[in-house]
Amino acid sequence: NNEIKRAIIHSPLGSKVEVNATKQRVIVLNRREFDRELARIAERNGAFIDLGQRVLSIEDKDGSVKVETAKHERSSRIFVDARGLSSLKPGHGILQAAQYDIQGSWFEIDRIEIYLDNRATPGFFKWLIPLDEDTARLGVAGYGINPIEHLDEFINDHKAKVIKKIVSPIFVGGALKSFVHGNIVAVGDAAGQTKPTTGGGIFTGGISALLAGRAISKSLLNDDPSALRNYEVDWRRIFGKEFMIMSQARKIYERIDNERIEKIVKALSSSNILDKLSNEADFDYHSIGIFQILSMIKEYPSLALEFIKLGFGTILDLFKS
Repeated sequence: NNEIKRAIIHSPLGSKVEVNATKQRVIVLNRREFDRELARIAERNGAFIDLGQRVLSIEDKDGSVKVETAKHERSSRIFVDARGLSSLKPGHGILQAAQYDIQGSWFEIDRIEIYLDNRATPGFFKWLIPLDEDTARLGVAGYGINPIEHLDEFINDHKAKVIKKIVSPIFVGGALKSFVHGNIVAVGDAAGQTKPTTGGGIFTGGISALLAGRAISKSLLNDDPSALRNYEVDWRRIFGKEFMIMSQARKIYERIDNERIEKIVKALSSSNILDKLSNEADFDYHSIGIFQILSMIKEYPSLALEFIKLGFGTILDLFKS
């Protein structure tokens, strides 16, 4: 839909800092068309897609998996659990969230906006992502919030028009301890593979699906159930430490109060840390940006002190391990 070149971060008390994201090559993806194209590719390669078949039960027994829906009972040698958050147990890490497609006139086409407020949206934030000159995606998430109330208030304040509403929780609790249980293979949200920092999952879930597909293929071709474990081994090698660092950063963010967020945003706005960061960080691997910030803040004593108080030293220990 669009290409993003800048990001502006708003603090709870009115300060803001802008980041140049040109070198990050960030795009706004048309997720619906993306999913449809993946479905077309799958069908061209032999997949059969049966819509409207809600899974009622799954039983892994005697070398096959039986799947019951309202209309059918099917069986397969391997079942891929890609059912999203419905596969996860309720608990910490699931945030209430909603997203509106809106029409408005105050935002700029190449700039996303992030609104931090750990009092109003505990553990997360509001976001605005432009789709074109006058339409954008406005979202909010947080622990224990009513996301509709937050978005409706924002819409009224900015005199925007709502085109579409989506209410769906997001997961930031980190990867599950195991992705493979017998002949059942979990991928994406169902395996907790969304980023603990932002809840984004297209990149991490996409790579996970490729790894899972390769392992399943080898398992079936060689009649070797143990080959399924290669998927998890490969995933941990690529994302294991990344997710540990992002999860630790999330724990720290969840206990930051608004006054400290204000101090940090002000300090960042008066430094050139974010400009340097935008030239070297990787949008998909947040640990790179976290490490670069921690490496640069020693030049700014007031900012370094805030990070020390928050416990960012634990993250540095993870980088050394």
